[in-house]
Amino acid sequence: MRPAACALALSLLLIAPFATADRLPYNRHTGLLEAPLVGLRKAAERGDRAELGRWAARIGVARLTQALADPDRDLALAALDSVPFLRERLLMLDAVLARCDAADTQLGERALRTLGALLGDADPGLFAEWEVPDEVARRACQVMAAVAGKADRALDVRLVALQSLADANTLCAGRNDLSALVTDPSPEIRRAAVLGLPANRARPASQEVDPGVLAAMGVVLCRQQRDLHAKPAPPAGRPWRDLALAPSTPAEDAVEMLPCLLESTDPGDSKAVEDLRSKGSPLLRDLAMHTSDRP
Repeated sequence: MRPAACALALSLLLIAPFATADRLPYNRHTGLLEAPLVGLRKAAERGDRAELGRWAARIGVARLTQALADPDRDLALAALDSVPFLRERLLMLDAVLARCDAADTQLGERALRTLGALLGDADPGLFAEWEVPDEVARRACQVMAAVAGKADRALDVRLVALQSLADANTLCAGRNDLSALVTDPSPEIRRAAVLGLPANRARPASQEVDPGVLAAMGVVLCRQQRDLHAKPAPPAGRPWRDLALAPSTPAEDAVEMLPCLLESTDPGDSKAVEDLRSKGSPLLRDLAMHTSDRP
């Protein structure tokens, strides 16, 4: 068999598996071979971030955009997973935005996470480099805020929208007013809103009783007061010990409020610190033992 014929036969053998497992691996207009999308699927199934990045680069923006809009749910999810690893990822913003309102909860949640990753890793200079209009970033911030505020959306999706807004804070801060969410019917949303808003706007209702929301408010005030080197004053007149050391307080909140508890001049707080250092929870006890009362 002639060398040219051998080469052609070998090419057909290599291409045949892809032709049956995925769409034809060549461009019908140019005749050039294209990276098969099945490779993207498999990388996503394995959760292989490095491989996702390599497949995203091979497939390119145009075909990834098509994959994002594909009715095949698994392919769209795989494409969303790969977008943050693409060098030209900001060019995918519109395609990702189109999936944020998907009726499929998992698709909508994944699109919002991807959006937060894209904006959190960007700055105005990067937008200028890729000639992406600022209006696209503004619209992305608005979409995340709108999803967070929709009471009819699944709670997990709303929480992801708030987290993505926090991830994209550099670009989204000040673009949307989320203060209404501190009175949302869902305590999980109220807590996320309190943690994500500036302290002067993160004021829950005076009748707030949910321990998670109150702890979040304590965290925000402690951060603000320490940044300002001000005397720590707990929210709603509650002593710091009641917030930082309450059994219902999440561990991460207790750790963040511990400095304000240590700095408090309230005699009850001082006594609580003494007790904490002798018989408190292991995590807080160790932190209190190795932290000065007056940093």
